[in-house]
Amino acid sequence: MVMEVVPAVMDSIRQAMRIGAGAHLSVPQFRCLNFIARKPDCSIGEVAAFLGVTMPTASAMTDRLVQSGLVSPQTASDDRRRTQLQPTHAGLAQLAHIQTDAQADLERALTACTGKELRDLQAGLAILWRTFRPDLETP
Repeated sequence: MVMEVVPAVMDSIRQAMRIGAGAHLSVPQFRCLNFIARKPDCSIGEVAAFLGVTMPTASAMTDRLVQSGLVSPQTASDDRRRTQLQPTHAGLAQLAHIQTDAQADLERALTACTGKELRDLQAGLAILWRTFRPDLETP
């Protein structure tokens, strides 16, 4: 059942994020910015590996985010040939706005659920979290 439900939920989240990003960010740019926010000081190579794209593609994408003021590149202190990427305050604000809109969309979709169904869903998600993210504390 997970294999059937998770893609549908992800499609809904992606749609909400597309709407939230509007003309500001493409979905790949959103994913890139989100990765950089979760992994500050990452390299363009790490971005490329995460997105499954070539280095030139990742470089062009991060350049667009830098030009938009959402990401700040910095030279690594231990290797001047390496660029480390940081989200800017504007980038973090953009992410927060998109995530808030997507969260509201999910909440609207779940309003048809009963209290018991929501508690059961919460318990199921906690199990999935422990199973697939054992390195992190349950949110």
